[in-house]
Amino acid sequence: MKRNGKKAAMPAIANKIVAIREKWHTKRHPFFREFAKGRLPLRAMGVYMAQHYRFVELALPAFGHLMARAPADVRYSLIENLAEESGLSAIPREGHKPHDHMLDIFAFTRAAGLKDGEVRALERTPAWWARTLHYIRTLQDEPVGVALAMQSTQEGQQVALNVEVTLPAFAKHYGYKKGARAIEFFEEHAAADEEHSLRQLELCARYLGAPGLQARACQVAEEACMLRWASITDLYRSEVLRQKPILPRGVKPS
Repeated sequence: MKRNGKKAAMPAIANKIVAIREKWHTKRHPFFREFAKGRLPLRAMGVYMAQHYRFVELALPAFGHLMARAPADVRYSLIENLAEESGLSAIPREGHKPHDHMLDIFAFTRAAGLKDGEVRALERTPAWWARTLHYIRTLQDEPVGVALAMQSTQEGQQVALNVEVTLPAFAKHYGYKKGARAIEFFEEHAAADEEHSLRQLELCARYLGAPGLQARACQVAEEACMLRWASITDLYRSEVLRQKPILPRGVKPS
C-alpha cells in the first residue's frame, strides 16, 4: 500500500479485496466507456451524480452504526473521513483545502442542467436502492473488518474512475479544464478516496483475523461491487439506451 508517498506490503486479505474491486470496477462499465468517448450528454453524468447524492445522504449517517461499536482506531478513521466529506478538514496532502463534498455535487449537477430540487427529489432506481440498503446494513450488522473491507471497494473505485475516465473526458470532450468549479468533486475524489480506501484496507486486515471473517469479507465486498455495477447499469438503460422501466399496467413512471 502507498499513502503519503510511503509504500508498505499489502496483507494477503487486502490483496483479495482489491482483486474483487478490480473485477467489478465500474470504470469499465459501458456507461463510463461512452462518457470517456464524449458520447453522453453532460446531463447523463448529472443524473449519475444526483443518484450518488441520494446514496450518500443515507450512507454517510450510517457511519454512526459502525462508529458506535468500532474500536478506537476505526472510530478515528471514520471521524476523519466524515470531517473531510463535510469540509471540516482537508485530506493530508499538499495543496488540498477543505471541501464540502455535497456542495461539490451540486456545483456539478447545476452545470449539467439539473435544478437542486430535482436532485433532492430524484427517485432512486431499484439497483440504487439495493446498493444503498446493502451499504447501510453492512455498517450496522457486519463485523467491523467486514464492513471496512466493503467500504474500501466502493471508495476505492473513485480513484481510477476519475483519474482514467471522468477527468480526461471533461477536459477533452466537455470543456472543463483542471480547477473548474463544476468538476471539483471529481478532482477531489481522485485523491480523497485514495486516502479513505487505503485507511479502510489497512484497518480491515487488522480486524479479519477470526476464522471465517476473511471469507465473509470477500462475499460482502463482492455483493457491494455487484450492486454498484447494477446501479450504473440502471443509468445506462435509462440515459444511454433510453429504455423505459417495465411496470404493471396502469402504473406510470415517476
